[in-house]
Amino acid sequence: MKITFFLSILLLATASTFAQFGTEKILDVQVVASQDKIVQGEEFKLAIILDIKPTLHINSNKPLNEFFIPTTVTFNPVRNLSFGPVQFPQPELKSFAFSDGKVSIYEGKVVLLVSVSTSPALELTAQSISGLVSYQGCNDTVCFPPDEQAFELALEVVTPGTQVQQQHADYFAQREAETMVSEQLELTQDERAALQYVQKGLIAAILAFFVIGLALNLTPCVYPIIPITVSYFGGRSNTSKAFAFVNALFYQLGIALAFAALGLISGLAGKQWGFLFQSPWFVVVIGTIILLIAASLFGAFEITVPSWLLTKVSKNKEGVIGAFVMGLTAGIVIAPCAAGIIIGLVGLIAKLGLVFKGTLLFFVMGLGLGLPYLILATFSGLLGKLPQSGGWMLWIKKVFGFILIAVALYFILPQMERIVGKFSFLIGIIGITSGFLLGFLEHGMYSTSFNRIRKIIGFILIVLGFYWVNSGIHAKKSEINWVQFSNQTKETLVAEEKPIFIDFYADWCAPCKQLDRVTFTDKEVTELARSFTMLKVDCTQPDAATQAFMDQFDVTGMPTLVFMSKSGQVLSDLREIGFVPPDKFIQSLQATLAAD
Repeated sequence: MKITFFLSILLLATASTFAQFGTEKILDVQVVASQDKIVQGEEFKLAIILDIKPTLHINSNKPLNEFFIPTTVTFNPVRNLSFGPVQFPQPELKSFAFSDGKVSIYEGKVVLLVSVSTSPALELTAQSISGLVSYQGCNDTVCFPPDEQAFELALEVVTPGTQVQQQHADYFAQREAETMVSEQLELTQDERAALQYVQKGLIAAILAFFVIGLALNLTPCVYPIIPITVSYFGGRSNTSKAFAFVNALFYQLGIALAFAALGLISGLAGKQWGFLFQSPWFVVVIGTIILLIAASLFGAFEITVPSWLLTKVSKNKEGVIGAFVMGLTAGIVIAPCAAGIIIGLVGLIAKLGLVFKGTLLFFVMGLGLGLPYLILATFSGLLGKLPQSGGWMLWIKKVFGFILIAVALYFILPQMERIVGKFSFLIGIIGITSGFLLGFLEHGMYSTSFNRIRKIIGFILIVLGFYWVNSGIHAKKSEINWVQFSNQTKETLVAEEKPIFIDFYADWCAPCKQLDRVTFTDKEVTELARSFTMLKVDCTQPDAATQAFMDQFDVTGMPTLVFMSKSGQVLSDLREIGFVPPDKFIQSLQATLAAD
């Protein structure tokens, strides 16, 4: 009841917002120049200031969802003036009711920078610089139709050598190209989140990456390395602290160089790294592998390190070279186990092409990862205070098993939000995982004949799993028999002698997509819709007839949901603006059926 009450209040606030902003501009635009005059043949800069009204936001220049309308700036051509690409600041990532994932937005005051080149032939007269800012505004629950706002600035043109006054330094100072997002750069959500670390400046980024590396010691990736490392340095407890420190330092250096290689490869790999995680099939493979590893931690089967690797790592090598090789091997084992922000950092560095900086930052991450071992090895007495192996380690393994299940869900759930057949998709992953586990990986005291049977069953489960995943990915979106608007009138709709539901939608409308994906695919909604005339009105670029139909129903935002009784009475109390969940939508359909 509390949630329903809260949603009701929220929807009332939404309606109030539309009433307030139905005719007003969502933002104010101001344009200023870096100097008070234009000098022939010299370059200057423009700052376009967007002052967005409180409680509202606009989409960034590169929204994360293809159906969002981006913010763009266009200039009217001026002879002998050349406008460079618009530099947009880093957007914010926020979650809203109308979107499954985070949305890339601007809010408050936003400053865009543009470099302007001039020709020596530019006329010595006042020049007018003008253009348009195109944008789509939203509040916390709904989005408004796309809009645009004009701007203009007049500046006097002077000859070279004329004294000019620099101005508006607060807009132009401390603006580096590295802190701007290129219009050609497309980032995933993980990479957008990672961008905040890379853009903080070198010192801040180094500190952030060091802390991230230190935090990696809490992940399952590091777990297999801990006992080998402890036994290696524990066997040298009789050495001096200085010698132990040098050995541990080279061990830490080996880990750091392994991570630096990851950063170097990322920087050289180009823009393709990281795109794999946008594919549902790739996420299925990764999720299955992680779930299988989790099963091994619960004792379903054992993952053993190859004997040749154990020989290399565990060999009692003396000196700094041996410590360095051990650290390098440990780093190679740990580095590929990247999750969450690490994947975002790898993809981001690849897309930005930060070869040197990426290598340096991942090197620092490796130093952070190796810091605890440096301390433990230097003060060897601490090694003796660590808990001894025993039953508690089996319990810890199971803890890591649950952590790995959470990691698998981290990858799988975002894909499920984009897929209509969620249940089929999830059952498919379970089928693939159980097929590999029960049929091939789990080894018990079974007879030869039963081993053959379980392998056949495992193979069948894997095949069915792939079938279910594919069914979930390609599930039908809606079975409602929609009627598309084509100059119908209220009278022609009423003539069908059915209750009427009208969905005013647009391609740029995120809540509209959520309605199609969630509400209009609900089975009970589909059944009730058979008793209605279900009309969809595309308001993306309305023509005169569509606009007149929108005006007839006072449509000011998307989606607008209108319910009409069989007799043609508009049920104003059921009218909605924004996303409506299936249960509430079902109640509105039932109330419409009962209206006559």
